Amino acid sequence: MITLSGVTKVYPRRGQEPVVALDDINLEIPTRDIHGIVGESGAGKSTLIRCLTALERPTKGVIRVGGLDLASVSSGQLREARRTIGMVFQGANLLDARTARENIAIPLRLAGMPSSKRTKRVSELLDLVGLSDRGTSYPSELSGGQRQRVGIARALADNPSVLLCDEPTSALDTETTEQILGLLKSVRDRYGVTVVIITHEMSVVRQICDSVTLLDSGRITASGRVENVVADVESALSRQIVPPPPLAPEDARGRTVVDVAFTSQPGEPTGARVLDAARELGADIGAGTFETIGSTQVARLALTVDPDDVARVRSAFADIDVATEVRA
Repeated sequence: MITLSGVTKVYPRRGQEPVVALDDINLEIPTRDIHGIVGESGAGKSTLIRCLTALERPTKGVIRVGGLDLASVSSGQLREARRTIGMVFQGANLLDARTARENIAIPLRLAGMPSSKRTKRVSELLDLVGLSDRGTSYPSELSGGQRQRVGIARALADNPSVLLCDEPTSALDTETTEQILGLLKSVRDRYGVTVVIITHEMSVVRQICDSVTLLDSGRITASGRVENVVADVESALSRQIVPPPPLAPEDARGRTVVDVAFTSQPGEPTGARVLDAARELGADIGAGTFETIGSTQVARLALTVDPDDVARVRSAFADIDVATEVRA
């Protein structure tokens, strides 16, 4: 388990107010979870991951990975602790002058693993990430997805218990992103590692994460199991994970757009009730989004309503416990 208790990181600035990058962060990430850390640029995501890898020491607070407090260990303990944490970077960060096999072998050589064992381990990892035939290829000869697979293999070389991924799919196309996310999930399932993904892509959270934390200005503003987070359809994080459907201005044709959000469980008639209510109220469905996350079905509809009927429509949906919001 990864536990952060009261973690604060302050960067002093001469003659200016200090920058509080992390402000009293309290977070528990269970073993074997895939946990997403999301937030806008400047929210503190990069500082958090640097603290989790002990590249930065928090100004105060405790960071425990596998029971060891990374904020207070000695240099020798820290070197050993870092071997339990694998790191996957946004652009793979491979050495251009080394082959895929040589890049994967770097942490093993630094750890002093004998050559014969190192060769066997690298072959195992290449097979794991589906690149057993590309070991002698240089990064320039690999696609973006293949380079990221090599990066994942390298991160797994020391059999870490934690895998930290910093925007691992932001430079990849949709199909390759799905492949990389599938690989990360397979690695978690096969080896039982805890995966932490720093991302700004909510599709990553929807597809792979068990739990999620939203950072804003260095503070946690929401955190929980993804299924529970999206069930709170009026929360900011739920709206980010499953956003209202886009609707072109011309599609409203002078009417007011009312966003409707609700959840249901498989077999429940909630969706039918909402659609029936919309028809009875004279509201048109301009667009809709439906996502199933865990056992929770999340629906967001964009209704177009006569401006004079907005209050009546919202009141009717409130009577059946369905959230609405007038789109600006």
